[in-house]
Amino acid sequence: MSLEGYGFVRILFKSLFQITSFVSLPPKEFFDLIKRKVRGVPFSYVIEMTTNRKVYPVTDEDKEVIEEIFKAAIEVVEDSKEEDFGDMRPNEISNRLEDMLRAKLGGVIPENKVAGYPNILIERKGKYYYVEVKLAEEDKLDSSFRTFYYEPVELAKVTKDACHIAVGFIHRRKTIIGFKIIDLSKIKVNLKNEFNASNRELYKPDAVVKAYP
Repeated sequence: MSLEGYGFVRILFKSLFQITSFVSLPPKEFFDLIKRKVRGVPFSYVIEMTTNRKVYPVTDEDKEVIEEIFKAAIEVVEDSKEEDFGDMRPNEISNRLEDMLRAKLGGVIPENKVAGYPNILIERKGKYYYVEVKLAEEDKLDSSFRTFYYEPVELAKVTKDACHIAVGFIHRRKTIIGFKIIDLSKIKVNLKNEFNASNRELYKPDAVVKAYP
């Protein structure tokens, strides 16, 4: 994406945050903005634009912390052999792995908010690290389907300049067999704008015109 494209991203994020302050419905200009496709934006840029916090790439200075995360993740893989994930959904398994890794790292839930990115915050020698836990099937690591999500919100969980790391656990038929540690400053993301509604809104009485039985 060109610098001009990044400028568009900045304007778009500003507009998205401002929508909550509209007294009435958002103007046509807002919809003209969100109809444009945004692809290949560095995740670090997105974080900086939506939180005003810097994203540090992983360097040799972080070697000890990466090694600590690596050893903790190995312990999670080994401990998971005692877990019964058979009847659990993938997101439930991921949540359990997240809890296990957080405990081993002595980390905390960022801003005490369970939902949303990121999952874990640790501090080492005055430097902060955000850790996101993911789960992927062994034979789908090369899939093009969306599996990583970040939703910009006004009260973000990212409140510190930090390294952003993902631990992607790999499973084979719900058995954890390994993991990969990822420097999220090196990935690029796409933006998919959508409007949504809950079942409560979709099936509200004044919207239903006919039903059976």
